[in-house]
Amino acid sequence: MNKPLQTFLDLVRINSVSGDEERISLFLETRLLSLGLSTKWDKVGNLYAYLPGEGETILLSAHMDTVPLACDVEPLVEGSLVHTGGKTALGADDKAAIAAILTTLETIQSEHLPHPNLVILISVREELGLQGIAELDTALLATVDHGYVFDAEGPVGTFITAAPGSSKLDAIFLGKGAHAGFSPETGISAIQMASDAIASMHLLRIDEETTANVGSFIAPGSRNIVCDKATLSLEARSLDPVKLLAQIEHMKACLQEAAEKHGGKVIIEEQLLYEAYRLDTSFPVFTCLKKACANLGLSYTERPTLGASDANVLNAKGIPTVACTTGYEAPHTTNESIRLDQLMALTSLVQELATKEETV
Repeated sequence: MNKPLQTFLDLVRINSVSGDEERISLFLETRLLSLGLSTKWDKVGNLYAYLPGEGETILLSAHMDTVPLACDVEPLVEGSLVHTGGKTALGADDKAAIAAILTTLETIQSEHLPHPNLVILISVREELGLQGIAELDTALLATVDHGYVFDAEGPVGTFITAAPGSSKLDAIFLGKGAHAGFSPETGISAIQMASDAIASMHLLRIDEETTANVGSFIAPGSRNIVCDKATLSLEARSLDPVKLLAQIEHMKACLQEAAEKHGGKVIIEEQLLYEAYRLDTSFPVFTCLKKACANLGLSYTERPTLGASDANVLNAKGIPTVACTTGYEAPHTTNESIRLDQLMALTSLVQELATKEETV
């Protein structure tokens, strides 16, 4: 069995749901130390590792946590495909990337390959909305010139040029309870307020750069009581920060107007989850990526995305970082899989970038 595959299978068999990454963290630290790297941790559990080299310093990054569906994984290798037979998610998001990074480091050390200074960052709690990377210790990345985050669905060879910013809203509607049969007119329905607010919102696909969604509507109660409390969880995201702000303000206005219309109240909490970024594709790192793909016979593609990754936070912190597809398919589902040729292509790409990169 080839090294990337064996490492990948070892990784996916380790449960590492977001917030419960201790076991895989220790596994990774042991492997990194055995390969001659030094390691450090930050206060939230992000793992950093260092391999001195010559010239520039590049960052190779992935995340160690998975969604809950990727627990107790029993991977199946059938022909050219790794999957679970539909029992669980596979955890290729993002353990395929970790396997590729570990295999690259092993090859560098065993074959004494020349390389730049390498910094490895494996984050926690990415699946909870980039929570781990949001609290990274930038002092531990002070020497990094630029980086790569290997965490995106699709064939290896696609590179993300722009990703959205996102804000969330949590709204609590407060009405007035009343008996729904005897005196409904004395009540104020929180459900009605929330429903009116949603009905007045522009939602889902706003334009090619912007989306908005109501993720949950919770209003427990009895059918014979006018509901006095309802909560909504909402989000908006956009590649354009101005459009994001406009969409959030529109949604807040709809919430407030619905409460006022019915004589109730609404409490709104707003939080910017992460900032958008847009990379200049004339930046020399893209030339390096094109050259690496050409050397490996991979098709090269650039595209924006409306999904986020740790690259959002790294770019916001001033570290130019490109998010790279990693070859997995159907993440977060029981149909998640990765083809062996994609795992090998990912490993080859990581090694190409970690050993032959030109100064940018």
